[in-house]
Amino acid sequence: MKNLLLYGLLLWGSITGVAAQNAEVTGHIISDTKTPVVGATVRLKGTVRGVISDTNGDFTLKADHQDTLQISAIGYVPIEIRAIPGKRMIITLKDKQQDLSEVVVVGFGAQKKLAVTGAISSVGTKELTQSPVANLSNALAGRLPGLTTLQTSGEPGYDGAQLWIRGMATFSGSQSPLILVDGVERSFGSIDANEVATVSILKDAASTAVYGVRGANGVVLVTTRRGTEGRSNITATVQQGIQMPTRLPEYLDSYDALTLYRTALINDGKNSAMYTDEYLNKFRDRSKPSYAYLYPNVNWLKEMIRPSASMMQANINVSGGTSSVRHFVSLSYLRQNGLYNFADQIKDYDIQARSNRYNFRSNIDLDINKYLVMELNLGSIIRDNNFPPIGAGDIFGSLQAMQPWLYPMTNPDGSISGLDSKAINPYGRMTQGGYQRNFENTLQATSGFTLQLPFVTQGLSLRGRLSFDSYSYRNVRRVKNLWTYQYSLADENETDLSKGTYRRIWEGTNTLSYDVFANSNRRTWIELYANYNRIFAQKHAVTGMLLYNQQSYFDQVGSGNAIAGLPYKYNGFVGRGTYAYNDTYFAEINFGYNGSENFPRGKRYDLFPSMSAGWIMSNESFMKGKLSFVSLFKWRGSVGTVGNDKIGQRRFLYQSTWSLNAGGYQFGRDYNGVAYTGAAEDVLGATNVTWEKALKYNLGMDLGLFNDAFTATADVFYERRKNILAQPGTIPATLGITSLPYLNLGEVENKGFELEAQLRKRFRNINYFIKGNVSYAQNKILQMDEPSFQDRPYIKRTGRSINEQYSMIALGLFQSQEDIDNSPDQSQFGRIVPGDIKYKDMNGDHVINELDRAYNGKVTVPTTMAGLALGFNSKLIDVSILFQGAFGGNVWLTGDAVWPFSGDVGVMADVKDNYWTTDRPNAKYPRLSSSANVNNNQISTYWMTSRNYVRLKNVEIGFTLPKSILSRVGLKTGRFFVNGLNLITWDKLKIFDPEIPNDSRNYPQQKVFNGGLTIGL
Repeated sequence: MKNLLLYGLLLWGSITGVAAQNAEVTGHIISDTKTPVVGATVRLKGTVRGVISDTNGDFTLKADHQDTLQISAIGYVPIEIRAIPGKRMIITLKDKQQDLSEVVVVGFGAQKKLAVTGAISSVGTKELTQSPVANLSNALAGRLPGLTTLQTSGEPGYDGAQLWIRGMATFSGSQSPLILVDGVERSFGSIDANEVATVSILKDAASTAVYGVRGANGVVLVTTRRGTEGRSNITATVQQGIQMPTRLPEYLDSYDALTLYRTALINDGKNSAMYTDEYLNKFRDRSKPSYAYLYPNVNWLKEMIRPSASMMQANINVSGGTSSVRHFVSLSYLRQNGLYNFADQIKDYDIQARSNRYNFRSNIDLDINKYLVMELNLGSIIRDNNFPPIGAGDIFGSLQAMQPWLYPMTNPDGSISGLDSKAINPYGRMTQGGYQRNFENTLQATSGFTLQLPFVTQGLSLRGRLSFDSYSYRNVRRVKNLWTYQYSLADENETDLSKGTYRRIWEGTNTLSYDVFANSNRRTWIELYANYNRIFAQKHAVTGMLLYNQQSYFDQVGSGNAIAGLPYKYNGFVGRGTYAYNDTYFAEINFGYNGSENFPRGKRYDLFPSMSAGWIMSNESFMKGKLSFVSLFKWRGSVGTVGNDKIGQRRFLYQSTWSLNAGGYQFGRDYNGVAYTGAAEDVLGATNVTWEKALKYNLGMDLGLFNDAFTATADVFYERRKNILAQPGTIPATLGITSLPYLNLGEVENKGFELEAQLRKRFRNINYFIKGNVSYAQNKILQMDEPSFQDRPYIKRTGRSINEQYSMIALGLFQSQEDIDNSPDQSQFGRIVPGDIKYKDMNGDHVINELDRAYNGKVTVPTTMAGLALGFNSKLIDVSILFQGAFGGNVWLTGDAVWPFSGDVGVMADVKDNYWTTDRPNAKYPRLSSSANVNNNQISTYWMTSRNYVRLKNVEIGFTLPKSILSRVGLKTGRFFVNGLNLITWDKLKIFDPEIPNDSRNYPQQKVFNGGLTIGL
């Protein structure tokens, strides 16, 4: 009996011992700001077992009650904690005052910054919300090294920035990066900054190869916020701002402009007798009521454009959860008003540019059991936009094209003024021509499951995601013709203006039409993952991923020459494997094997591999003990191949197209009597067409000094882009081929560097920081199949930058008739006199003509971008300042809005006292001409100006309410803030905003003054 009892006790002990060893500990690791800590190392003390926390900060590890867990993550204080099997542990790591970039979002996952071997830059919620912008893309300027931004419009709803990552590397097709929101291809400009956790840009092959045929132009990853376990935090923000143009061109009044016109007539030897001082003074004299109508002086931009407009934003978000359900829910509203004047005076309809945007986002994570986690992400963006009946470009173009002396905005009886020569009055066209109302609705839904498989092997998991996005719009356009009238008064001294007469200039239907344009598109996205991460012998960390994804994008309308109704298809496999030894040596292999329906059968798929490595030299014994002030010294290197399938102006380039009803012989008639005519071959197909292929190299260095008080990152890169689509240029026209197919003939190299440095220090109770970045990218065309141009090498694009400009080369202004006589003949452009522009004779034939146009060595897109952020915070006050600059770009100042009297337009104020005379030989503008001057109005380097600028991009000052006050009103947090955007610009251009293209006929970029309140419950 005793033996039996002893046997039973031993059996029970063995069973419970096995059970204890097989128990599982599940945990969720968060920072002290309640955000998940991705890539934290969890080791079982005294053993070789360990795992890495996933993208949600979760981990699962076999342990019993007697075990101790050792938890560490870069940027956080390591801790040891007793394991608690059977209960989900919430583990908080204390931040070492490192920013969000310590956890880096990468393609299809996340990594510790310590382990990253690629070139990735990130920015977090705090920085993004400091900029009072309506479009999120504009909050990135100056904050991310390697990112070029160019905002060309400030129009509500259409004010997004153009983006390039590491400059340009192709001269055909798309140069824009791939943009993904929570791993799904989506636009991100309309997302509220309060919803965003991080925005990351992936720049080299190690980080973009997983996107295969679509990653060559770089990738922008937007990650939205997620909930963490704990009490729900409710945060509400309300802010109100005032917008005003950063800069509008100024034009001369009627008196000054006509005075210059008189000078121009004299220069041209024409009759200027009518422009006497007495006549000109009437355009300023308002002593007689008739003068305002007979001698008008209208500043059209000032009259039609308000000095400011309001903008309002509000957001409320809730974050928190339990051990099994975590949630983040956000609701936002944005109202952005336009600058158009007189909108309030129109009773029948609204012509003001206005954008109302409603954002909703809900991200939920549900632990179904200890192995299975579900995610459900829902997002909706609703836009209600209102505009005048014509576009912003037409409006600003017409305002700048109107002479102030031509006619007033309205006649004495309130009717719209007009003349036979210019019947369309900008005031009438904008206010009396109707309106348009545009409705947009975007729905985004993603559902997924993650299954941990520790019972198969430690560190193995499976994941599946399904996403469905839908976008629809309904645009209502209601327009009408307007009647304009010419007002005449027999006696200009008459004080009774009602005695004047009116003549109708323009007649038409004066009732509103009704046109509706509506359509939609949708995108489905599927991903299936197998993930593995594990630590062996405490020093060997291994991770792996294999993924299949596919997407289908269905656009009912199609674009360009796309075939409407035929969906775009992508699918492929993605793989990643990483190895780290003792947190010192890192190696990574990535590949994307995917395809595109843009290419012929049998040539749609390819493998895009990359490999990279990292070495933390500061962990070596020869540095660790001797240079204690060096907290991090890391080298990174990568090489790989990535593709770009957005290379043509149409889909299915491998197919030839035919043009119907091409004329020629008739083949009968239809029932309406219309003849059937023949078909003709239109565009020849390129049967061997394939994607661009980019071979990318990157070498980087990460440095941390004095316990990371000072950090720096530097990268140099080189890219060789091949298979760029180009039309053959060496096939002579004598062969009779009128439509040559596009072939993969081009080759471009792109190289540059990036540098980012940051200093964070604490002085008594004040934390302060200085952070700067600069990036440079320069490209060169190596091959594009063009003729040798042996007689004119200056028109050959090979060897030049992609967007280098083509023009006449100006040598300044002729100063004398002797100078003209001793220079090449420019008489093809008309009579040449002193003060006209002098051009370079490029081919040496002593004649200036079209054969002397050349590539001029100047590009429009900046080659160098820079940013400098600095600030401090104490217990109650925080200040942050951001300067942003762009260098190396140029802008054309061409067209009748710039060239005086070249058309029926006004005269820029900058011309006054800046045009050539014998007393001003080095003037900014040529001599005045009374009409379009063919010689001076050539597209030439004379009219190309540097768009280099430095902006005080963003300033924010915040005041945090003391807890003693907050507790009285039941608030957890409270903060007042004021901030501004585009506050000061230093540049050479002066007359236009340096980011606005060409002659500035566009809605101006906005300067914003903003204030608000954030409270937490």
